[in-house]
Amino acid sequence: MAIQITLYDTSALLGLFRQVEAPSTYFRDLLFPQVVTFDDEYIDFEKIREGRKLAPLVVPTAQGRPVYSEASRLTRLKPAYLKPKDPVSPGRAIKRRPGENLFAANNLSPQQRFNAIIGDILRTHRETIERREEWMAARAVIDGQVTLEGPDFPTTVVDFQRDPSHTVVLTGDQAWNSPNFTGSVMDDIQTWINRVRRADFGGPVNRMTVGAGVLEYMLDDPKVQKQLDTQIRGTNADLNTGLRSGDYVEFIGKLGPNLELWVNTDFYEDEEGNAQPFIGDGEVVLTGPALMGVRCFGAILDDKAGFAPLPVFPKMWSSEDPSATFVMSQSAPLPVPVNPNCSLKATVLA
Repeated sequence: MAIQITLYDTSALLGLFRQVEAPSTYFRDLLFPQVVTFDDEYIDFEKIREGRKLAPLVVPTAQGRPVYSEASRLTRLKPAYLKPKDPVSPGRAIKRRPGENLFAANNLSPQQRFNAIIGDILRTHRETIERREEWMAARAVIDGQVTLEGPDFPTTVVDFQRDPSHTVVLTGDQAWNSPNFTGSVMDDIQTWINRVRRADFGGPVNRMTVGAGVLEYMLDDPKVQKQLDTQIRGTNADLNTGLRSGDYVEFIGKLGPNLELWVNTDFYEDEEGNAQPFIGDGEVVLTGPALMGVRCFGAILDDKAGFAPLPVFPKMWSSEDPSATFVMSQSAPLPVPVNPNCSLKATVLA
């Protein structure tokens, strides 16, 4: 028997969802490349600490000494549930859509408008879900924790147990924008790099992402300027000190052989419609590949999805009286930095 696929069955909606353009997801794509799904509403992960012990010294005739020990920590997290839903009333298919010519004879038919509205709704759902994922990934990396709250969701703090010393606030004359600043931007950065490298489950840093207001104070620092002087031996920084492209995420160059510098001015809208930056204007974030970020997805709590742990499950159904069609997308994401100590946030502007 031939398989019947309609325009708006689950397979068709999933295909349409995959084809729409995704929003910018800097932190998610950079540090959370792996996807793991769970056939449960909870997400579990375990870390094993082995340490850096030296083999004990003994005389040849002495008995051997035990060195093997394995300590683990199991963490259970419950992701928030995302469920954007929008109705499509028959009246929307009758009205002219934005962009249609008022006087053209070949404007869209009601069915064509209806199809276009469904596509727009799915695109909007995807953008809001992936922007929420990016927000969660940014908070996990920048703050070491994510505070989940909403009108129908009790406030919950997902704490990834990052070392408190990896959240730095420079005040007074220590701030880079202080008129009496006598420190060194380069020395501060090197101190933080060393801290991340030597932290428990830390690692090397290969990227520094800064907010909108930080770059000008970095470029004014004497030691940074010295690194950019090609007449001085031993310098290897290469930064764009001229005009920038104005993109939300810009590559500025390198502060050393392995440390890239990026400026991130991307933003989102909060519940009140106010623009909020993903990274604060005066913040610096150091990250490295050992962070091992994972995009985790819990099960979709819907029998139509078979309770499968899909990144997004779109569905559509109709109401007979009054006639209306509803489009809904569901997701249960939580970006998890397995090694949160491989990140550090510093607020450098007072």
